[in-house]
Amino acid sequence: MMFVGQIPIPGEPASLAYLFVTDDPQCMAETFDAEAGENALLVQPGGRIPHFIVTTGTATGPSLWRRGMTWNEHVGVELAIDLVPPDPAAEASLDADIARQEAEQAGVLLDLPDAVDAPASALPPYSYVGGKAHLWQTDFQEVPADWRFHFQLDGGEGHGPDDPYALNFGGGTGYSFPSPDLREGRFFWDCV
Repeated sequence: MMFVGQIPIPGEPASLAYLFVTDDPQCMAETFDAEAGENALLVQPGGRIPHFIVTTGTATGPSLWRRGMTWNEHVGVELAIDLVPPDPAAEASLDADIARQEAEQAGVLLDLPDAVDAPASALPPYSYVGGKAHLWQTDFQEVPADWRFHFQLDGGEGHGPDDPYALNFGGGTGYSFPSPDLREGRFFWDCV
């Protein structure tokens, strides 16, 4: 698996979620499935390895990359991310989309304005930490109800200035959910 990054988990004691995803150029790995063994969201310190993850004694391995001068050239990347509050218009758009999704899951149709004609600054973010998941589909994989949403990460092709990394989520977004005891996690992605 490829090391993607580490994300702090809010709460005490202080811990980090380490994300690993299978890098599969043929797109055959079931990285969309939280328990297929192709993704690992490991919590440290004090975490436990999920039952479906097979570990090795390798000290180093592949890490996050982007495309180089050619489509097949992989250039390693290291990114430091500063967490900042979203633009108020983008946050309002995100909240409206999530409210629509939650209503749809409950069988209620909300008539909210679409963000189609909104300026780019008002479009909801697809990578963020905390809050609620902004789903592509309302019938996503089942995660136990007591597992809380942690972060979501937009996929990317890793080509051009707007894609700082390559993660093939089928054009979609990956989602992280730690267990209630904050000792293990699940990661999966979804798209339209």
